[in-house]
Amino acid sequence: MNPHPKPTDTEQLRQLIDTVATLRVRCAWTQALTHESLRGYLLEESYEVLEAIDAGAPEALREELGDLLYQVLLHAQIGAEHGYFTLGEVAQTLRDKLVRRNRHVFESDGTERATVIEDVEEIIRLWDAAKAEEKAEQGKTKPVDGAHGLPAGLPALALAQKLRERRERSETPLPEAHHGAALEVSQVDDERGLGDALLALTARAQQLGLDAESVLRARLAEVYGP
Repeated sequence: MNPHPKPTDTEQLRQLIDTVATLRVRCAWTQALTHESLRGYLLEESYEVLEAIDAGAPEALREELGDLLYQVLLHAQIGAEHGYFTLGEVAQTLRDKLVRRNRHVFESDGTERATVIEDVEEIIRLWDAAKAEEKAEQGKTKPVDGAHGLPAGLPALALAQKLRERRERSETPLPEAHHGAALEVSQVDDERGLGDALLALTARAQQLGLDAESVLRARLAEVYGP
């Protein structure tokens, strides 16, 4: 019998949560952190996760996911200290949302469906319908939403592609500039023309099943080096 059994995921998470709480009490630097001052760190850690994914490096990804998780735990700890919410409430809110939006897997009470829908288009339709119901119940766009219910800080290429995706899924006509017409670089001679060319490129990326933001990031790494 192993005298030192490997800790369970639950035990390891509990140790981590306790460590974050201790740092908030005993480390002056960590204690001074706020939701606002953590904004830059959250963005930086998110991009480092993406970098590890692009590199195909599992060990690096494990470390970077830990750094990103630290940001989540810090925000939850700060929220609890101010009486806004606890980590458990964050987890429960997420769990409720996953159950609510994944109607192809869960019944409304959270139990698993006897039969699971496997048609991807139907899954997306059910997801969109659930989100629409949520917005109708809320009566207005959430405070954290930007234009069209998307994060205001989303990079422009990613935002353009997301907006096009949403229009197509809801069968809403696309703006003329976002139809993906071919443009020659030499034809671009002003700010508006450049914007149209970028829109066209995001449209083409979607037609190819590619993510414009990731493609540009990968190409930059090839051209300028890591």
